[in-house]
Amino acid sequence: MGQLYRDGPLLIPDSQKAKGWFTQAAERGLLEAQYALGKLLLSDDMEVRDPDKGIRCLKQAAESGDHFAAYRLGKEYLTGEALTKDTSKAAKWFTRSAEAGNQYAQYMLGKLYLTGQVVTHDRTQALDWFRRSAAQGNQYVQFFLEHQNDLRPPSIMLAATRLLYHMSRIFEDHSLPWSCTGLHVDRKLRRKIQEKKIAMGHKPDDHEEEQTQGGMTMKGW
Repeated sequence: MGQLYRDGPLLIPDSQKAKGWFTQAAERGLLEAQYALGKLLLSDDMEVRDPDKGIRCLKQAAESGDHFAAYRLGKEYLTGEALTKDTSKAAKWFTRSAEAGNQYAQYMLGKLYLTGQVVTHDRTQALDWFRRSAAQGNQYVQFFLEHQNDLRPPSIMLAATRLLYHMSRIFEDHSLPWSCTGLHVDRKLRRKIQEKKIAMGHKPDDHEEEQTQGGMTMKGW
């Protein structure tokens, strides 16, 4: 129910109701709900925004083994937007998530090793993490590996992958309206739902894309 109220389109997005359902599930120990609640509380939706509680929810889930939450914690420590910036903790959470198999944490860790911005520069480590992520189908890493000998310095390569990502968003935004089992959402409603979802934590620059856990599609991001 929390996902339906957060994502639509079967239900009109409602952050308060999404928060309520996520909270009930989180209190019963569901890691996915703790993670989803943390993201919602860290979103730009002022109706539910509570950064301190959001970080606590992410830590609770991450410490219990949720690699999505560990990845998001790494991002928060790296940016310093919701808590005090701490690059060593960012690297720690990215590493924990990457070792648990999160392809986006593997991608991020690879970039950090390549640029030497947070951890010591180590091209071998960087390529190892990139290959692990690419093996799971990460298109950004695949592009990175295919052009690693053509793009110098690394900053140019990183700019290229960001361009690739934003281009994919442009194509997605101009794609045909979403449909499933005969349900069609017109363009205006689809745009409204998309804007609401972004406000509730589904940011365009968030690499936490759709992954499947236990037979249920979990959207990051």
